[in-house]
Amino acid sequence: MRRWTAPSVIGWTLASVVVPGIVHLRAGRKRTGMIMMGIFGVLLIGAVIALINRNALAGLLLDPTWLAVLTGLCVAAGLAWAGVVISSYIVLRPARLGKWGQLGTATVAGVLAVTVALPFGLAATTARTSDDAIGSVFKSSPSKPIDHRNPWQGRDRLNIALLGGDGAASRKGVSIRTDSINVVSIDVRTGNSVVLALPREMENAPFAPGSALARRFPPPKNFYLPPAQGRGSADLLNAVWAYADTHPEVAGHSPERAPEAVKGTLGQILGLKIDYYMLVNMWGVARLIDALGGVTINVEQDVCYGVGRSDGGVVKAGTRTLDGNEALWYGRARDHPGSTCAGADNHTRMLRQQCVMSAMLNQLNPGNVLLKFNALAKAAKETFRTDIPRDLLQDLVPLAQQVKGAKVAKMNFVPPAYNPAYPDYPRIRKAVRAAIARSGKVVRAQAATPSPTSTPTTTRSPRRIAQQSDRLDTLDSACAPAKKKT
Repeated sequence: MRRWTAPSVIGWTLASVVVPGIVHLRAGRKRTGMIMMGIFGVLLIGAVIALINRNALAGLLLDPTWLAVLTGLCVAAGLAWAGVVISSYIVLRPARLGKWGQLGTATVAGVLAVTVALPFGLAATTARTSDDAIGSVFKSSPSKPIDHRNPWQGRDRLNIALLGGDGAASRKGVSIRTDSINVVSIDVRTGNSVVLALPREMENAPFAPGSALARRFPPPKNFYLPPAQGRGSADLLNAVWAYADTHPEVAGHSPERAPEAVKGTLGQILGLKIDYYMLVNMWGVARLIDALGGVTINVEQDVCYGVGRSDGGVVKAGTRTLDGNEALWYGRARDHPGSTCAGADNHTRMLRQQCVMSAMLNQLNPGNVLLKFNALAKAAKETFRTDIPRDLLQDLVPLAQQVKGAKVAKMNFVPPAYNPAYPDYPRIRKAVRAAIARSGKVVRAQAATPSPTSTPTTTRSPRRIAQQSDRLDTLDSACAPAKKKT
């Protein structure tokens, strides 16, 4: 048998990491080598197939059963690959080397075995963390199992309410106010979507017919939330959640009475059936942003926040990377009379919040998520609440990927086109129908022939966007950093 040198032992052991079985073939263990290479080939083909179908696979791996299987496979694969390295080293008969040669090659082989096992251990840990985070956010499967061959049950569109709540730790005893209110309507066949944004101060919102709230407050009468519970929210749209939550004698005793009240109200305003909701705790978003390492935003002018308070400050103008606290206040800062820098009215605040969320989504690339996964998962558990069934995620994730490559438009129902104090709900519902009908025909830019219902997308000022609220725009971040010309 050939006598190996220390460098050749190290070299062939390294080769076994890349092509398991090659050392056994070289050492005359042909049967074992062929089996190892065959298994490696099958796994390689499986990886290629998974990469091609990564969207469907991503949805499937959100299922707890498959996550458990993945965890087990990662552990087994890590141990097996480490075993291949050790086995390959032993086949090379390092005992024939001198004392120092044995010590050096054994050290290299041990380090290699640990190195190849570490990524699989990390993947197993990530899968367990993911399972825990997903299970804490998404509700258990409904009583009726989801048919994944027809998850949308014949519907053409999926309508999801995206709500931003002000659940700050300092507001104990006060129910959540939904200060950011959007509904995304998705065509389940094409992914083309329309984002419908409603101002929080919209008044006299109609409740769903037949609901307990509708019986208690028939039109044109509406509810009133005392200042002690909603800080003067009265009958504004952002107080529907708080009223239903704090008045079970009116809204019912279901733990989901608050989101159901909001979904029913939004359905009446927009003329849509709201299928699900996602509530984002805006203070939790700050923790998510910090976990991401900040978000890059083009701040159009200095923005003051917390004027007169010890924790106040200024978000300086320019293209800046904001931490969670700065990004949150950029979206929430109000006008401060006598201040030397900008605040915002409610409509501009709404648009700034959209900018922050858009900037976050743009930075949620796979590399960023993997590097900071544990911190993101921990923050996510404190940030999101939803009634989307976990079983639906394996269908919803591929649909979300489809939306990213499709046409997404937005419509903001804000002044001057819409008066939130005296909402014209029939007109709003008509505009929603028209927006959905047009969503498949939105063009990139119409600078040459602008129309009352569509505008170019080069606008970067939230205030200018607010003035175009009766138009349908392609969705991009108004405060995104301008791209360099090439």
